[in-house]
Amino acid sequence: MIVFENPGEIDIRSISTFGVSVKESDNPIGFFGTGLKYAIAVLLRTGHGITIHSGATVVEFSKRAEVVRGQEFDFVMMSLNGAEPFPMGFTTELGKTWELWMAYREIACNCKDEAGSASRTNDDFSPIAGITRVFVTGDAFADVHSNRRDYLLEDESDFVLPGLEVRRRPSTAFFYRGVRVMNLQRPSLYTFNQTATLELTEDRTVKNSWSVQHRIANALLECENEPFLYSILTAPSDSFEGHIDFDWGGITPGSAFMKVMRECVADRVTKLNVSALKKFNEHCKDLIQPREIELTRVQQMTMEKALDFCGRIGFQIRDAYPIRVVESLGEGCLGLAKDQTIYIAERVFHLGGTKQLASTLIEEYLHLRQGWHDLTRELQSFLFDKVVSLGEELTGQPL
Repeated sequence: MIVFENPGEIDIRSISTFGVSVKESDNPIGFFGTGLKYAIAVLLRTGHGITIHSGATVVEFSKRAEVVRGQEFDFVMMSLNGAEPFPMGFTTELGKTWELWMAYREIACNCKDEAGSASRTNDDFSPIAGITRVFVTGDAFADVHSNRRDYLLEDESDFVLPGLEVRRRPSTAFFYRGVRVMNLQRPSLYTFNQTATLELTEDRTVKNSWSVQHRIANALLECENEPFLYSILTAPSDSFEGHIDFDWGGITPGSAFMKVMRECVADRVTKLNVSALKKFNEHCKDLIQPREIELTRVQQMTMEKALDFCGRIGFQIRDAYPIRVVESLGEGCLGLAKDQTIYIAERVFHLGGTKQLASTLIEEYLHLRQGWHDLTRELQSFLFDKVVSLGEELTGQPL
């Protein structure tokens, strides 16, 4: 049996009434007033037992099957001090998509909001004035309690960034104020817990996933822990960190971020987060100069062929800007437009030959010529218009 205990007596009306949430703490985790009802429904649906002691009052919950328009439902019932059970106004269908750990999360968060604690015990408890206890029986719920660290953070963070705590252990979730609020698409190398304000849905999950990316990117760009930054910026591509998007407008990278990136770029062989590399290139005042290579005869022929092709379709790149082919621009970066110069990574010649080289030249040319950044509507509109125009030339008919 798992017992949650906290000082104070829960108002019976807050158990049975939706929209009532009154917490003693100044900064409660929950605020919707629906979580406990969901938890009760989930527990009864999954075969668990739940009883609440509110001071001297014993509140027991059960379910009763009733038929509504030919379909059977299990109505949630509540009994006070052993009296006849009465319906609470909802069925065990409430929270139908919830998993058992979510019910644990709700009860544990309510307890934490009231400065309480949870424990596993086989002891008997008598109701006592001034104390609220929630008792849950069932092996599956006890297993969730044993693995509660996957859902609730109880240990201290290893270090703190602006608005974000970090723990040196892998995870599959993102946490807000110590509570699991979002599943990650890829496993993370670290456990992240946001302490700054984050908007949640009524079922205590992140309302906008982009806000999580923004918070993490912002904290990392301001981070001064260089070894930690290095591990993030060079994280494997199959990890959550390897796909953090640093390309947010209005966020200026700090000195530590720029220093680590500078060292990584100069290393030439280090695999880097592509968006971090883009952020670095946008803000570095002096371009790290990787070694320029001398083109082989085949590479020179490929370059000439690509430039000729670009000219024929309307991009007069030849002689417009200096073109330098270099050893590397960092993992994942094929081209770079910087200081009125087009930089091409040698890797382009190995990936797609003339076709890949021509597309890279065109992209960097447009960056310099028009000032458009990657993935902008201006660049997208231009390229689509260009495709349509080329189609007109091929068909010989204007649209």
